[in-house]
Amino acid sequence: MPKSSNELNLEGLFYPGFHGSFMSYISKLAERREFIIKVPKHELRSQQMGTLLGNVWHLLNPILSIAVYALIFGVILKVDRGVNNFVSFVAVGVFIFSFTQKSVITGSQSLIKNRGLIRSISFPRALLPITSVTTEFLAFLPGLFVMFITCLATGTRPQLSWLLVPILLIVHFIFNTGVTLIAARATTHFNDVKNILPFVFRLLFYGSGVLFSVDAYVTNDLVRSLFAINPIFDLLEIYRWAILGGDVSFVEVIGLLLWTVAFFTFGIFWFRQGESSYGV
Repeated sequence: MPKSSNELNLEGLFYPGFHGSFMSYISKLAERREFIIKVPKHELRSQQMGTLLGNVWHLLNPILSIAVYALIFGVILKVDRGVNNFVSFVAVGVFIFSFTQKSVITGSQSLIKNRGLIRSISFPRALLPITSVTTEFLAFLPGLFVMFITCLATGTRPQLSWLLVPILLIVHFIFNTGVTLIAARATTHFNDVKNILPFVFRLLFYGSGVLFSVDAYVTNDLVRSLFAINPIFDLLEIYRWAILGGDVSFVEVIGLLLWTVAFFTFGIFWFRQGESSYGV
């Protein structure tokens, strides 16, 4: 029977998004790497356009952050027990933690903020949270520079382990990307996630040894083991070993690598499964 005039032919139509195999999904992401690089650069330039000092704030922000935390926690509260160079210790902790925090919180809302783009163009949606992580990585680089200058200025000597920092940055970027992909999909289904994440990171801030030496203050074996399975704590310990010297355990290194692989693998697969639901 012929179709009535009121019936629509929906053959060939599908929800916006990328449809294909997992490998073709990754391939399409790689093809759009120029977008992942250029958009963050434009975003960073536009962030400080309305301020008097402009992009100088990308350097001033980390400098002021170090000064505030070192004053409050090192001079006033005196929580520097077990740390030889507290200013450098705080600098590494604050900036490494901040990179992850900003990446996940900003990236978790990337799908919601770009709903119009999602509804109008077909592309791998993972492009959006990955671009958010890239933006925060580029914003983190001035802080990384300030961090090394701070370490040198406060007596830390250059060492061969500094050569491992680029490798650490790659692992850190992959870790952030995996967590951000998970947070981005979760936020699209449960918008309350965006209000919960700041509290989660506040708990992690004080529960990862960002501002104090866990070895000096935590003596309970059970509590110490909880720190050891915290990937943020592992990340900070390895960065501090590479930059400031000291010791790092094999368990912390393996733990970070396992967490990174787990988060990224689960994140990219789980995110892709929800591809057709974003923007609906």
